[in-house]
Amino acid sequence: MKYWIIIFTPETYKLVKSLEKIGVRNSARKRFFSAISEGDRFIAYISREMVFDGIGTIVSDAFGEETFDFSEERLFPWRRRVSFEKTGTKTSTAGLFKNIPPFNRVNTVPGNYLTCKGGFVEISKSDFEQLTRTMKKSGD
Repeated sequence: MKYWIIIFTPETYKLVKSLEKIGVRNSARKRFFSAISEGDRFIAYISREMVFDGIGTIVSDAFGEETFDFSEERLFPWRRRVSFEKTGTKTSTAGLFKNIPPFNRVNTVPGNYLTCKGGFVEISKSDFEQLTRTMKKSGD
């Protein structure tokens, strides 16, 4: 099992929660198919709001689907189904990225780094557990 931080715009995040699936562009397809697996866990990072808001699990293999579910202008054809354990925590990321590799080794803001990596970055199990504990406390 792997652990991820996945970036969403506020608008896309709303759709992901209702559709229970995520999607990536063709440029991220190879990594999306090879790196992420069913059963992997993730934390939703919401760009522009700069918060962690959801804790979830990947619940399907990758599949292709050519519908404009996430944007009327861009196709995100490579999908995976997801399930959320918790949403709505709105946990500020202030200071939380600074000790998490690889974010503590790059010279850019987390949102830019996540976008450059196709929208998802692997983190360690211990970092995932620490972040989810923090999120659950702030969401109570």
